[in-house]
Amino acid sequence: MVKNGLFPIALAVAALTFSHLAIAQNYHGTPKRTVQDYGPFPAASKPTSPGVKAESTQAAPEASGKCGNPAVSCLFYGGDYLEDPTYPPFLANGLANENTEYVSGPSYGAAVWIPFTVPAGQTWDVTGLFTNNLSTYGILDQGTLPNSAAFWSINEDVAAGSAGTVVDSGTAPATTTRTGRASFSLTEYTIQVTGLSIVLTPGTYWLSVVPICTNSANPYCEGVFFASDVEYLNTTPVNAYGPVEPQNAAYFDSPNFGASFEPAYGPLGACTGDGCSSFSAGVLGKIQKK
Repeated sequence: MVKNGLFPIALAVAALTFSHLAIAQNYHGTPKRTVQDYGPFPAASKPTSPGVKAESTQAAPEASGKCGNPAVSCLFYGGDYLEDPTYPPFLANGLANENTEYVSGPSYGAAVWIPFTVPAGQTWDVTGLFTNNLSTYGILDQGTLPNSAAFWSINEDVAAGSAGTVVDSGTAPATTTRTGRASFSLTEYTIQVTGLSIVLTPGTYWLSVVPICTNSANPYCEGVFFASDVEYLNTTPVNAYGPVEPQNAAYFDSPNFGASFEPAYGPLGACTGDGCSSFSAGVLGKIQKK
Protein backbone atom coordinates (compact mmCIF):
# COMPACT_ATOMS: atom_id res chain seq x y z
CA MET A 1 0.00 0.00 0.00
CA VAL A 2 1.54 3.28 -1.06
CA LYS A 3 1.88 6.01 1.55
CA ASN A 4 -0.01 8.71 -0.34
CA GLY A 5 0.60 12.23 0.91
CA LEU A 6 4.15 11.68 2.04
CA PHE A 7 6.00 12.42 -1.18
CA PRO A 8 4.28 14.97 -3.47
CA ILE A 9 4.63 18.67 -2.76
CA ALA A 10 1.05 19.87 -2.42
CA LEU A 11 0.54 23.58 -2.68
CA ALA A 12 -1.84 24.02 0.21
CA VAL A 13 0.01 21.86 2.73
CA ALA A 14 3.65 22.04 1.65
CA ALA A 15 4.92 22.99 5.11
CA LEU A 16 3.03 20.21 6.87
CA THR A 17 2.75 17.27 4.51
CA PHE A 18 6.36 16.10 4.64
CA SER A 19 7.93 15.12 7.92
CA HIS A 20 11.23 14.61 6.11
CA LEU A 21 11.04 18.14 4.70
CA ALA A 22 11.01 19.60 8.20
CA ILE A 23 13.85 17.34 9.28
CA ALA A 24 15.95 18.43 6.33
CA GLN A 25 15.42 22.11 7.05
CA ASN A 26 16.01 21.82 10.80
CA TYR A 27 19.07 19.65 11.20
CA HIS A 28 19.79 19.07 14.91
CA GLY A 29 22.64 16.55 14.74
CA THR A 30 26.33 17.27 14.40
CA PRO A 31 26.73 20.98 13.58
CA LYS A 32 27.30 21.56 9.89
CA ARG A 33 30.78 22.59 8.90
CA THR A 34 31.31 24.48 5.70
CA VAL A 35 30.18 22.81 2.50
CA GLN A 36 33.79 22.59 1.36
CA ASP A 37 34.37 19.94 4.04
CA TYR A 38 32.31 17.57 1.91
CA GLY A 39 33.67 18.66 -1.46
CA PRO A 40 34.43 19.10 -4.13
CA PHE A 41 31.01 20.58 -4.80
CA PRO A 42 29.91 23.35 -7.16
CA ALA A 43 29.82 26.71 -5.43
CA ALA A 44 26.19 27.11 -6.46
CA SER A 45 25.19 24.12 -4.33
CA LYS A 46 25.51 25.85 -0.96
CA PRO A 47 22.34 25.70 1.14
CA THR A 48 19.81 28.44 0.47
CA SER A 49 18.21 30.12 3.47
CA PRO A 50 14.48 29.39 3.86
CA GLY A 51 12.38 31.89 1.94
CA VAL A 52 15.27 33.20 -0.15
CA LYS A 53 14.89 32.72 -3.87
CA ALA A 54 18.03 31.66 -5.72
CA GLU A 55 19.56 34.01 -8.22
CA SER A 56 19.45 32.77 -11.78
CA THR A 57 22.66 31.20 -13.05
CA GLN A 58 21.30 30.26 -16.47
CA ALA A 59 19.56 31.99 -19.32
CA ALA A 60 16.40 30.43 -20.70
CA PRO A 61 16.95 27.62 -23.23
CA GLU A 62 17.75 29.16 -26.58
CA ALA A 63 15.48 29.06 -29.59
CA SER A 64 18.40 27.52 -31.49
CA GLY A 65 17.58 24.18 -29.89
CA LYS A 66 19.51 24.06 -26.64
CA CYS A 67 18.31 22.98 -23.21
CA GLY A 68 19.71 21.58 -19.99
CA ASN A 69 21.85 23.36 -17.43
CA PRO A 70 24.50 23.94 -18.75
CA ALA A 71 22.62 24.17 -22.04
CA VAL A 72 23.64 21.91 -24.92
CA SER A 73 21.96 20.48 -28.02
CA CYS A 74 18.38 19.56 -27.14
CA LEU A 75 16.11 16.77 -28.34
CA PHE A 76 13.31 17.12 -25.80
CA TYR A 77 12.46 19.37 -22.85
CA GLY A 78 9.17 19.22 -20.95
CA GLY A 79 9.32 22.89 -19.95
CA ASP A 80 9.99 25.06 -16.90
CA TYR A 81 8.46 24.52 -13.49
CA LEU A 82 5.91 27.15 -12.55
CA GLU A 83 4.08 27.29 -9.23
CA ASP A 84 0.39 27.91 -9.88
CA PRO A 85 -1.39 29.06 -6.70
CA THR A 86 -4.67 29.68 -8.55
CA TYR A 87 -5.32 26.10 -9.63
CA PRO A 88 -8.16 24.72 -7.45
CA PRO A 89 -8.11 23.16 -4.97
CA PHE A 90 -4.33 22.85 -5.04
CA LEU A 91 -1.73 21.47 -7.38
CA ALA A 92 1.08 19.07 -6.60
CA ASN A 93 4.33 20.78 -7.53
CA GLY A 94 6.79 17.93 -7.27
CA LEU A 95 7.29 14.26 -6.50
CA ALA A 96 10.10 12.63 -4.51
CA ASN A 97 13.08 11.82 -6.74
CA GLU A 98 16.17 10.98 -4.72
CA ASN A 99 18.66 8.61 -3.18
CA THR A 100 19.57 10.36 0.08
CA GLU A 101 20.27 9.50 3.70
CA TYR A 102 16.60 9.94 4.49
CA VAL A 103 15.08 8.32 1.38
CA SER A 104 17.45 5.62 0.16
CA GLY A 105 17.42 2.33 -1.72
CA PRO A 106 19.58 -0.02 -3.81
CA SER A 107 19.51 2.28 -6.87
CA TYR A 108 17.29 5.00 -5.45
CA GLY A 109 14.88 5.68 -2.62
CA ALA A 110 12.32 7.25 -4.94
CA ALA A 111 12.27 7.87 -8.67
CA VAL A 112 9.98 9.60 -11.15
CA TRP A 113 9.88 7.99 -14.58
CA ILE A 114 9.13 10.63 -17.20
CA PRO A 115 7.89 9.79 -20.73
CA PHE A 116 9.16 11.21 -24.00
CA THR A 117 8.67 10.29 -27.64
CA VAL A 118 11.06 9.85 -30.56
CA PRO A 119 8.96 10.84 -33.59
CA ALA A 120 8.44 8.61 -36.59
CA GLY A 121 11.18 8.98 -39.17
CA GLN A 122 13.81 10.09 -36.64
CA THR A 123 16.71 8.36 -34.90
CA TRP A 124 18.16 10.07 -31.84
CA ASP A 125 21.78 10.02 -30.67
CA VAL A 126 21.33 10.64 -26.95
CA THR A 127 24.34 12.14 -25.17
CA GLY A 128 22.74 13.30 -21.91
CA LEU A 129 19.69 13.41 -19.66
CA PHE A 130 18.48 15.77 -16.94
CA THR A 131 15.71 16.35 -14.44
CA ASN A 132 14.87 19.60 -12.67
CA ASN A 133 14.40 19.11 -8.94
CA LEU A 134 13.24 21.30 -6.06
CA SER A 135 15.76 20.65 -3.28
CA THR A 136 16.77 21.77 0.18
CA TYR A 137 20.49 21.93 -0.61
CA GLY A 138 21.18 20.57 -4.09
CA ILE A 139 24.25 18.72 -2.80
CA LEU A 140 25.37 15.54 -4.62
CA ASP A 141 27.96 12.95 -3.70
CA GLN A 142 31.13 13.42 -5.68
CA GLY A 143 33.91 10.93 -6.36
CA THR A 144 34.25 7.34 -7.46
CA LEU A 145 31.41 4.91 -8.12
CA PRO A 146 29.11 3.94 -6.53
CA ASN A 147 29.25 7.18 -4.53
CA SER A 148 28.81 9.31 -7.60
CA ALA A 149 26.18 11.90 -8.42
CA ALA A 150 23.17 10.40 -10.17
CA PHE A 151 21.40 7.23 -11.22
CA TRP A 152 20.05 7.42 -14.76
CA SER A 153 18.06 5.13 -17.00
CA ILE A 154 16.07 5.00 -20.22
CA ASN A 155 13.36 2.31 -20.30
CA GLU A 156 10.65 1.33 -22.75
CA ASP A 157 7.28 -0.37 -22.22
CA VAL A 158 6.96 1.01 -18.68
CA ALA A 159 3.51 0.30 -17.23
CA ALA A 160 1.75 0.19 -13.89
CA GLY A 161 3.68 -2.25 -11.70
CA SER A 162 6.37 -2.82 -14.33
CA ALA A 163 9.73 -1.19 -15.09
CA GLY A 164 9.46 -2.42 -18.66
CA THR A 165 12.72 -3.02 -20.52
CA VAL A 166 15.92 -1.16 -19.74
CA VAL A 167 17.44 0.35 -22.87
CA ASP A 168 20.47 1.62 -20.99
CA SER A 169 21.21 2.77 -17.44
CA GLY A 170 24.00 3.54 -15.04
CA THR A 171 25.34 5.57 -12.14
CA ALA A 172 27.51 8.47 -13.24
CA PRO A 173 28.95 11.83 -12.23
CA ALA A 174 26.52 14.67 -12.78
CA THR A 175 26.31 18.42 -12.56
CA THR A 176 23.95 20.17 -10.14
CA THR A 177 23.16 23.73 -11.22
CA ARG A 178 20.59 26.23 -10.01
CA THR A 179 17.87 27.06 -12.53
CA GLY A 180 17.00 30.38 -10.92
CA ARG A 181 13.57 29.12 -9.79
CA ALA A 182 12.49 28.39 -6.23
CA SER A 183 9.36 27.47 -4.26
CA PHE A 184 8.35 26.25 -0.78
CA SER A 185 11.73 27.39 0.61
CA LEU A 186 13.30 24.94 -1.84
CA THR A 187 15.65 25.87 -4.66
CA GLU A 188 15.40 24.20 -8.05
CA TYR A 189 18.48 22.49 -9.47
CA THR A 190 19.13 20.76 -12.78
CA ILE A 191 20.65 17.31 -12.20
CA GLN A 192 22.35 16.46 -15.49
CA VAL A 193 24.39 13.54 -16.77
CA THR A 194 26.35 13.71 -20.02
CA GLY A 195 28.85 11.59 -21.92
CA LEU A 196 26.19 9.02 -22.85
CA SER A 197 25.99 7.28 -26.20
CA ILE A 198 22.53 5.80 -26.79
CA VAL A 199 20.72 5.38 -30.10
CA LEU A 200 16.91 5.53 -29.95
CA THR A 201 14.55 4.65 -32.78
CA PRO A 202 10.95 5.93 -33.01
CA GLY A 203 8.74 5.13 -30.05
CA THR A 204 7.89 6.12 -26.48
CA TYR A 205 10.47 5.87 -23.71
CA TRP A 206 10.75 6.79 -20.04
CA LEU A 207 13.75 8.53 -18.48
CA SER A 208 14.85 8.82 -14.89
CA VAL A 209 17.69 10.91 -13.45
CA VAL A 210 17.89 10.55 -9.67
CA PRO A 211 20.29 12.66 -7.57
CA ILE A 212 22.47 10.75 -5.10
CA CYS A 213 23.64 12.00 -1.71
CA THR A 214 24.22 9.06 0.63
CA ASN A 215 27.34 10.08 2.55
CA SER A 216 26.38 9.50 6.20
CA ALA A 217 29.11 11.92 7.31
CA ASN A 218 27.51 14.71 5.31
CA PRO A 219 24.48 16.35 7.00
CA TYR A 220 23.53 17.89 3.67
CA CYS A 221 22.57 14.38 2.55
CA GLU A 222 19.54 14.61 4.83
CA GLY A 223 18.09 17.04 2.31
CA VAL A 224 15.31 16.18 -0.11
CA PHE A 225 14.75 16.35 -3.86
CA PHE A 226 11.41 16.59 -5.69
CA ALA A 227 11.17 16.24 -9.48
CA SER A 228 9.55 19.50 -10.61
CA ASP A 229 6.00 19.21 -11.88
CA VAL A 230 4.96 20.79 -15.19
CA GLU A 231 1.32 21.31 -16.10
CA TYR A 232 -0.16 21.99 -19.52
CA LEU A 233 -2.87 24.28 -18.12
CA ASN A 234 -4.36 25.43 -21.43
CA THR A 235 -0.91 26.41 -22.62
CA THR A 236 2.52 24.99 -23.41
CA PRO A 237 5.05 25.25 -20.52
CA VAL A 238 7.68 27.93 -20.88
CA ASN A 239 10.73 26.82 -22.92
CA ALA A 240 9.28 23.37 -23.73
CA TYR A 241 11.10 21.99 -26.76
CA GLY A 242 10.76 19.09 -29.17
CA PRO A 243 7.98 16.48 -29.16
CA VAL A 244 5.24 17.28 -26.64
CA GLU A 245 5.65 15.29 -23.43
CA PRO A 246 3.00 12.55 -23.25
CA GLN A 247 0.43 13.57 -20.66
CA ASN A 248 -0.67 11.37 -17.75
CA ALA A 249 2.03 8.83 -18.53
CA ALA A 250 4.65 9.32 -15.76
CA TYR A 251 5.27 6.70 -13.09
CA PHE A 252 6.55 6.73 -9.52
CA ASP A 253 8.69 3.94 -8.07
CA SER A 254 9.86 3.89 -4.47
CA PRO A 255 10.82 1.07 -2.10
CA ASN A 256 10.62 3.63 0.73
CA PHE A 257 7.03 4.63 0.03
CA GLY A 258 5.78 1.22 -1.01
CA ALA A 259 5.17 2.19 -4.63
CA SER A 260 6.01 -0.12 -7.53
CA PHE A 261 5.75 1.88 -10.75
CA GLU A 262 2.54 3.52 -9.63
CA PRO A 263 1.02 6.10 -11.99
CA ALA A 264 1.94 9.59 -10.83
CA TYR A 265 -1.32 11.00 -12.18
CA GLY A 266 -5.01 10.30 -11.57
CA PRO A 267 -7.13 10.00 -8.40
CA LEU A 268 -5.38 6.76 -7.39
CA GLY A 269 -1.92 7.91 -8.43
CA ALA A 270 1.02 9.07 -6.35
CA CYS A 271 -0.18 12.69 -6.44
CA THR A 272 -3.79 11.69 -5.63
CA GLY A 273 -5.23 13.34 -8.71
CA ASP A 274 -3.75 16.83 -8.28
CA GLY A 275 -1.05 17.53 -10.86
CA CYS A 276 1.85 15.26 -11.82
CA SER A 277 0.60 14.77 -15.36
CA SER A 278 4.03 15.83 -16.63
CA PHE A 279 7.47 16.80 -15.30
CA SER A 280 10.40 19.09 -16.04
CA ALA A 281 13.05 16.90 -17.65
CA GLY A 282 14.95 16.61 -20.89
CA VAL A 283 16.99 14.63 -23.38
CA LEU A 284 20.23 15.95 -24.89
CA GLY A 285 21.81 14.95 -28.19
CA LYS A 286 21.25 15.18 -31.92
CA ILE A 287 19.02 13.73 -34.60
CA GLN A 288 20.88 11.41 -36.93
CA LYS A 289 21.14 12.64 -40.47
CA LYS A 290 19.41 10.41 -43.01
